[in-house]
Amino acid sequence: MDDDIIRDWHVLMEKGTAFLGKGQYTEAEMFYLQSLKLAKRLSEPVIFAFNLRLLSTSRIKQGKVVQAKRGFKEALKICQRLQNYKGMSEAMAGLASVAEVQDKMEEAASWYEQAIEVYPVTSPRLRLSMLLSDLGQVYTMVENWDKAQSAFEKAKELCHSYGYLKGEGELNILLAEVLYRQNRVQDARTKLLRACRTFVEINDEESLVNAIQYMAFINFEEGKLVYARESWQRVLVLYLRHQQWKDASESAYFIAKILEDLKELGEAVYYLKLSIQVDHREDLGLGIRYQYLGQLQVRMKDYRAAYADFKKAAAIFEKYGEQQKLGETYEKMALCLEKVGDMKEAQVCHAKAQSCLQDHYGISLSTYQRLAEYFENQRSNINALQYYWQSLKIAQDLGIETLTIEQAIQRLSRKIRKK
Repeated sequence: MDDDIIRDWHVLMEKGTAFLGKGQYTEAEMFYLQSLKLAKRLSEPVIFAFNLRLLSTSRIKQGKVVQAKRGFKEALKICQRLQNYKGMSEAMAGLASVAEVQDKMEEAASWYEQAIEVYPVTSPRLRLSMLLSDLGQVYTMVENWDKAQSAFEKAKELCHSYGYLKGEGELNILLAEVLYRQNRVQDARTKLLRACRTFVEINDEESLVNAIQYMAFINFEEGKLVYARESWQRVLVLYLRHQQWKDASESAYFIAKILEDLKELGEAVYYLKLSIQVDHREDLGLGIRYQYLGQLQVRMKDYRAAYADFKKAAAIFEKYGEQQKLGETYEKMALCLEKVGDMKEAQVCHAKAQSCLQDHYGISLSTYQRLAEYFENQRSNINALQYYWQSLKIAQDLGIETLTIEQAIQRLSRKIRKK
């Protein structure tokens, strides 16, 4: 009888774990719930605790904080009673993940440290490396650079000792961030170059693109625009090769921004058109890219082309009810019409702009916040962060409470750094 139950339990657990690995957390939870019922019938506490931990993992991934925390705590109590130190460590790591979701970083660090402390010496070392990496990322979020660097170095040493080159490369990226945030720019570059060499060696282009992308950000923030452009161009090629159209579009858009700063407007137009071509879904992002393309065409004095691009942007902004952006675009359309001598139509556009731009600041703040939230939901974190910064400036000008916006900026910054 027990053999049949164990066999069925294994089948359900394997299905749940397969869905967990694919990021299909609702389906994973369903199978783990079914297997948990069988685990209860087996009267084997270690099996029940193991099942409960995975069920709680699927729940925290869905934001079911209360249920996940309850499950991890129960699993921890069982493992403590059994003196199952590996299970204790995993349950503590689960409670750390709950604290992270709740933005309780000190509590998360404490749980990770306890998980590392009780981790058995006979258990897989690479799992210990992952726990150290998680601890380092928590310390990075609270800007405790010394502890973050120490955790990452220990994790990297384990990866190196056990020949896990991918993990070693990823930890070099995390160390690069810690070093860069301490203004140790050259040391950060060295870590990133090592990461790039590692990913080339193991032919892991997905990880390689992350390393190059981080190098591009550093070059951009340090004002090394030519190097930033070269790095982003490599990133773009890799995204195109793997048909990751959305990421390719964002990369091309960013290259256009860099080229504009370098005053290479013709090439900037080329990359912006490429950004639209590879990801032309009709959403707010497309409207913003058309608006930007029009602005570049104005700088190149191609007013008819600029007007055509602004018109496309206006249609999208009108569709989504973005009055602020629509008003701005009508003003730009009016300028283009004036430049080509069509004063009558220019006046019509001016009138439409004035109608849209009533209560300018209030509408602008609402618009920018909605755009920020839209891009965050689309996981376009760089664009979202830009609009949150604009929202913050307007809110400060108006004397409005800015705590929520500041928290959003911190949240997006953490996401970008973690990526």
